[in-house]
Amino acid sequence: MRTIERVAVPVNWTPESDRARVVASTLARWAGVGVELVTVAEPIMAATLKPRLIELARNATAPTTWRIVETGGTPEAALLTELARDENQLWCLGSHARGALGELLVGSLSEDFVRHAHVPVMLVGPEVDVAPTGRVLAVALDGTEQSESILPGAAELALSLGMTLRLLQVASIREHVPPDVSESAYLSHAAARVSHFERDAVDYDILHGEHPAADIADYVAAHAEVGVVALATRGLSGSGRLLHGSTAFDVAHRASIPVLILHKV
Repeated sequence: MRTIERVAVPVNWTPESDRARVVASTLARWAGVGVELVTVAEPIMAATLKPRLIELARNATAPTTWRIVETGGTPEAALLTELARDENQLWCLGSHARGALGELLVGSLSEDFVRHAHVPVMLVGPEVDVAPTGRVLAVALDGTEQSESILPGAAELALSLGMTLRLLQVASIREHVPPDVSESAYLSHAAARVSHFERDAVDYDILHGEHPAADIADYVAAHAEVGVVALATRGLSGSGRLLHGSTAFDVAHRASIPVLILHKV
């Protein structure tokens, strides 16, 4: 079982990374671990950034260390190298969580990071104003094996954070559920297959609506006990998302809580 040894936060002194630091501190306290601030910079900038990182660590609400990754390459490549160095870190990234057209025009480092990470990554979108307080980790499913690929990582994270699990399904996307199986029966069966949890310890709920991302975001906004929502994604980018959509990144754009996303290859 993968255990979380620290929460890593890329820092670049933007509102997005500020939001991620607040969330990371809360998640680290729940897990009983520390936060590591990671800044990617050219060598010439390291001396300038060091005192700023020291100040952030000193004022943090959880035990916090910091590190400067010196590189002349892209931040994404450097961060992916850091992720591969230690996969027992939970990465928590601030994100614009742009729509498909916005990403096609200007790009998104956090979403590119998710697509290449192949482990669950926590995205803190633009609607996250405060640290999470709810101790339920909700996992959104659509009846496919791909959507269920997030379940092992979500269960491990829930255990590390002292959270309970809840499975969600939006009724309008039930076309993948076998016709002889009811919605509740599908979720009950999925709950029984969650590792590390007794069947009765995983609850579930069915959402009724026509727009999965909006319906999930509305659900978590109305249920204060939910502190994190998790989804798997195909990780489409740019024009691919315009054609096919991406519920996971759309939820991150709308949700008032952090979103755990896994890109399943």
